[in-house]
Parts: sequence; C-alpha cells; structure tokens
Amino acid sequence: MGRKNIKGKGVLKQKKECESSLANFITNLEKGTAVINDQSNVKDFLDYWLEVYPKKQCQPTTYKRYKEFSKHIIEYLGKYKLTKLNVLIVQKFYNDLSEKEGLSNNTIIKVHRMLHLALRHAQKWQMVAVNVCDIVDPPKSTPIKIKYWNADEVPFYLQKLKSTELYPLIFVAVSTGLREGELLALQWDDIDMINGTVKINKTLSRLNGKLVLKEPKTENSKREVVLLDSTIIFLKTLKKKAMEQKLEHGIDLNYVFRKKDGSIYRPEFISKRFRQLCSENNIPSIRFHDLRHTHATMMLKLGVNEKVISERLGHSRVSFTLDTYTHVDTTMQRDEIQKLNRIL
Repeated sequence: MGRKNIKGKGVLKQKKECESSLANFITNLEKGTAVINDQSNVKDFLDYWLEVYPKKQCQPTTYKRYKEFSKHIIEYLGKYKLTKLNVLIVQKFYNDLSEKEGLSNNTIIKVHRMLHLALRHAQKWQMVAVNVCDIVDPPKSTPIKIKYWNADEVPFYLQKLKSTELYPLIFVAVSTGLREGELLALQWDDIDMINGTVKINKTLSRLNGKLVLKEPKTENSKREVVLLDSTIIFLKTLKKKAMEQKLEHGIDLNYVFRKKDGSIYRPEFISKRFRQLCSENNIPSIRFHDLRHTHATMMLKLGVNEKVISERLGHSRVSFTLDTYTHVDTTMQRDEIQKLNRIL
C-alpha cells in the first residue's frame, strides 16, 4: 500500500509539472517568445541559415564573407545549443577572437553583426527567445586609413595607364566616383551626353555563379551624377569606337565597358588586373574601389560642398561622408594653414 501511495504522489506531481509546463509554453506562444526547437546547436543552425538566407538573399561577396566568419563562430560556439548561448559565452568568444586569433576590432564587429543577424532569424523562427547579441558589448571600431592617389599625381598615373585595356574604366572611375558594379552595369542609354549626366539605377554582381544586373542596395545609391566636361568628351569618343566595332564585327556593345569581343568584364577580374597594372607601371598600389576614394578626396581638396559629395557618391548621410573622409593629407593641411598666414 505504501509503495502505491508513493507512486501515486509521484504521478500526480509529474502531471502538475506537465500542466504547468504546457501552460507556460502556451503563454510564451501567445507572446511570441515560445521556443519550438531547443535541441539545435550553433553549428547546425549556422550551416542551415547560410544556405537559406545569405546564399539566396545577399551579394555573393557577402555570402563568401559570412562563410569565413562562420568558421570562427563554429570553432568557438558550434557545440553550444542555441538556447544555451549567454552573454558570458559570447563575450568570451569576442575576447578570444582578439587575443587568440589576432582579429582586429573592425573584423570582430563584422562577426558580431553576422551572428546578430543569424540569431535574429533564429528568434523569428522561434528557435530562441532572446537574441543574446542585443545584450553583448562588441569592441569599439578603430578608424580605417583609406588609401587613395594624391590628387596632384592622378594625371601622371592616368597617363601611364592610358594604353592599358582597363583605362576607360579607370578614367571614368576617377572622374565620377562610381562603384565598380555601377560602372560595369552602365549602358549607353543611361548616359545623357547633351545634359552631361549619368543615371545610376543598377549594379552588376555575381549571383550563384552568374553575372546579373540588380538594383542598388539602397535608394540613395539610385542617383544622377553630373559628368565632367572631360568625361563627356571621353565617353563620346568611346561610344564612337563601340559603334565602329558593332558595324565591323556585328557585336552589340550596349554596355559602356566591355572586352573587345563584346563579353562582360567580371568584377573579380577588374580588381585583380588593376592591382597588376599598378605594379607593372610602378604606380602606388591601391584597390580599384580606392579610385572612388581618390575622387572623393579630390572633391574635398577643392572645397566641394559636403552634401554635393555625399549625394554624388550615393551615401545615405552627409555625416557618413564626413566620417569616412576625415583624413587630411599633408598637402591639404598645408593649403588650409596658409589661410591663417593671411591673418597672423
């Protein structure tokens, strides 16, 4: 009898616990904080998330970067269940990335942003109740020193590169500040030679191994850029050559920048080949993207209004433009200091 009573009390206690647990789950479900699957670990979730979201929704370069970041996350956090991640675990992870892996603060911040995005989806899919990255303190960013060609030396460098196959791209990049993908997506219909403007409404990028035209990432990136007189003259000459090639070879060259056989340039080829050309011609090595920084620096040196620079580059905020280009080289500093000489 005694044994039966003990068993009965145990069953009753278990039943109450189940009812309480079910009630809590229903309450959390109504609040949107219920966790449907608490068995997934970080590795399994990230492997799944990378294929479901970044691979299909992000730029190929972003997906590739996320894959690299995920290796660090999986190495340190992969064994933990999603529901067991807490501030101490993730904070230590960031410290390890700095002390053991030697990653910079800016890289760790990028890892943090990726993890935050992934956990935001986990929260949306009701796999975690809280996004721990909302609570963790990532390291403070450190200013990045932007590379660019000195404005006074730009004509000399352009002259040295004039006979190379990438010169048209390089010249227009320096004179407009357009991004690589925006340049490669340019078609002759986008250019108004009469009014001297170019409409930026698409970008060329690689998606799932194929080159595709996509809308710019932000609304600010969709813009109309005023062309320099020298750029208009250059583009008119380039268009004339394209029409001659079309008549001679029957190649449709509607895109402004194409190879001689009419095929589209691959973005990765442009980046690699540009560095090679800099090396071959004893020119300071910068990225192709740094031609955009060169353009911005030239405008800054000439005292162009910050808002004009910001809109020309397609930035979302003037403050971002100013934060990005706070660097002032010695020549620019000397020119500005001369203004004081007139007073003192």
